[in-house]
Parts: sequence; structure tokens; C-alpha cells
Amino acid sequence: MHLLSRIMALLVASLALATQPITEKGDLQLYTYKAPAVPIEYQNSTLSFSPTTFTLISTKDEAVLIDAPLSPDRGNDLADWIEATVPGRKLTAIYITHGHGDHFFAVPTLQQRFPGVKVLATQEVYDHMLEQIEPGYFASFWATLFPGLEAPVLSDVDIEILRPTRLSFYLGTGHGKHRKQHELRPVEVGEGDTYNSTVLYVPDLKAVVTGDVVYGHCFQYLAENTTPELRAQWIKSIDQVAALNPHYVIPSHARSTENYEPAHLAETKTYIRAFGELFAQTSSWEQLETSLQHRFPEREGSFILRYSTQVFFDAAF
Repeated sequence: MHLLSRIMALLVASLALATQPITEKGDLQLYTYKAPAVPIEYQNSTLSFSPTTFTLISTKDEAVLIDAPLSPDRGNDLADWIEATVPGRKLTAIYITHGHGDHFFAVPTLQQRFPGVKVLATQEVYDHMLEQIEPGYFASFWATLFPGLEAPVLSDVDIEILRPTRLSFYLGTGHGKHRKQHELRPVEVGEGDTYNSTVLYVPDLKAVVTGDVVYGHCFQYLAENTTPELRAQWIKSIDQVAALNPHYVIPSHARSTENYEPAHLAETKTYIRAFGELFAQTSSWEQLETSLQHRFPEREGSFILRYSTQVFFDAAF
């Protein structure tokens, strides 16, 4: 009886995880999974690491995941959702938009859950991923923020490097002469909240999965954009996304209640410009943090705000 109750509980949980597509065309569907914010103890304060959205693009036969979570536990939660949302479909690939650890550390967990799934990345993104797991950097940043977190061993991961001459890859449906392929097109935009950022354009859905190039209503990570030139480059990257004329813009960091409207493009640029303006008007990270909270009261992700403002005043860690 206990076993039956457990099975029923798991079934109910699986059904609760299922969701409706954000958009679809024919048998091509796009779903999003919204992982909640993570609490962090930082400099004797309890803060939060921003919520993260993961995108799943699927046909009736196959699916592709965009980015992977930070930890094995979160990777398993995402895997449970994938199994409940697109049951019976083969997860063929995980595309990594950029090299920050919160977008790929759980790849080994997902490869264990979905044997045969490939990881796709550009060479520049893969090189950045390697930098994130270098012992010194991993220990001083990721392991400090998340005690117990272990760096993934990328040599054990099946990674395919996408070459500049053939960046696009395809999601298929059907078999033989009836097989149809939908293009998934990586776009190397350059600067986002980190260098060598990419976005993924889905032409058939007029959707762009933006990684950390476009933000929702979360505080933006500017710790790597400390000069006006870098911030201007980030704005140009957003313009590249806008030039695709997307109907759906899917940021990685957004609040759970948000929609995926093109307005995120302008709002991300507004925040970048405001950060630079407020930095010029303040004399401490505390003042800058408070000013940004007042200017953008609807945003969340207090650790990202704290760390970004501190970097500009050499006060981080």
C-alpha cells in the first residue's frame, strides 16, 4: 500500500510539472521551465541568485534544451519536467548560449538522465566554459557562493563544437521522405553580460532564446561590463537581436510571472544605460545599489545587484 501511494504521488507530481507551450507552429513547440531563485549567504547577508528560465523546443519526435542549470539537484528537477512535458520524445541536444556556470554545470546530470544527448556550443563559448571550471576561479567564485558544488568534468561530456561556417542545427520530425527539419540558428552577438555571448533564433516560431544578452525583470549582471565601451557593445548586441524581428524574446533571467514580449529588448538597454548614469552620480556601492533598487523596484536577484555594484567599487568578495 505504501508503494502504491508513492507511485500515485509521483504520478501527480509529474502531471503538475507538465505545461502548455509558449508558442507552436504545426508540430513545433516551445516550452519554458522557470527555476526559482537560489538563496546565497554573501558577506553576512542572505541574498538571492536570480531565477533562471530554461527553454525546450520540441517536435513530436525530438527535443532540444537551451542551457543547463547550476547543480545536479536542479538538473534532476529540470529532467523531471522534461520527461513530464514531452514524454516519449528523444532529447537530442543541449545548446549552451554562453560560458557562465549557471548555464552549463548540470550538463553531466542531464547526460546521465538522457543518454546520447549531445552538448552543442561555439568554440568561444566552450573555451569560456573551460575557464569557469579552472580550479582557482571555481574555488574562489562558484564554490564560495554554493558550498558543496563540484565543477563538472567536461572531458567526460559529449560536446560538439559548432563551426562558424555551419552554426545552424536542426530539430527533426517524421521519417524517410516525410521527415521535416526545423532550423535552430545560433547567432554570435558578442557582448552580453559576458563576452562571446550567443542567442538562439528559431525562425519557424519567430522566437529568440537570448541567454544573458536580454534580461527580464531581474537585476542585470554588469560585473564584466565595467567600461562605457563594453556597455555600448552590449547594447549593440541587443540591437542584433531586435534586427531578427522576433515575436517572442525569452530571457534566461526573468521573474516567474513575466511574458516573453519584445519589450524586454528596450528594457534591458534602459537598465544598462541607467547603471552607467547612476554609477557616475554615486560614490559608493551602497549608494549605487540603493539607487538601482529605487529606479527598478520590480526587479529581483539581490546577489547579482550587490555583486555588480561592488565590482565597480572594488568591494566584491
